[in-house]
Amino acid sequence: MLKIAVFNFKGGTGKSTSALNLGAVLAQFGIKTLAIDLDGQRTLSFGLGVEGLEPTAYQWLTSPTQNTPTDTSLKHLAVLPGDIKMFQLGSSNEDIFASPLKGLIPLKYQVVLMDCPPGLGVASVQAILNSDRVLVPTLCEPAALKGLSEAIDLIRGENQNLPIDVLRNRYKPRLVLTRESDDLLISSAEDLNYRLLHTTIPDNIQVAEAIAQQQPVITYASKSAGAVAYKSLGKELIKIWGLKS
Repeated sequence: MLKIAVFNFKGGTGKSTSALNLGAVLAQFGIKTLAIDLDGQRTLSFGLGVEGLEPTAYQWLTSPTQNTPTDTSLKHLAVLPGDIKMFQLGSSNEDIFASPLKGLIPLKYQVVLMDCPPGLGVASVQAILNSDRVLVPTLCEPAALKGLSEAIDLIRGENQNLPIDVLRNRYKPRLVLTRESDDLLISSAEDLNYRLLHTTIPDNIQVAEAIAQQQPVITYASKSAGAVAYKSLGKELIKIWGLKS
């Protein structure tokens, strides 16, 4: 069971959208996937049409007996929906993730995607500490790249050797700013010790429309640029992560 924390210190980088659509793509490729919505804003849950269902991620973390995820309409994709109570999780030295994650092992998920809230609260810190890799979506903009550097520093502060995959989101290749950001991301990859993924996710209206319709973009608009890009991302990460579809 490969555990992936989807994290960025900065909000607004498409983190939940990426977790939602990547989970759907992996499931479409036949990989048994669980998406856990740790963000009290619950964008991932809304986008999959499971907001308000139980058990929630909060209940899964705080009630050991409530650990059976909800199957979605997509075969091979299950979810633990978000909960506004996630904002109530206080600081704790106790590892509240290890036992619930261990409880998932009998369910034989190949991948667990943990959609972390922005910032470095208890949910994000403990998800990172319990993950095998971190996926960091970012935008090719100065403020976002500053946030990326901070995110990587924070991740390295928790786990020095944790593999980090960086995804360029809402990508606009025609902009000079994008090309300049690309150069910076490429040159920084070795120094900051992260993998810059080859796949980029374009700035595509169908991705946003799909969330409004509570669907992944691969079912809402399967031939759109966004859907094609997420399928490419899935193929790239299946290879990098050593998954078998």
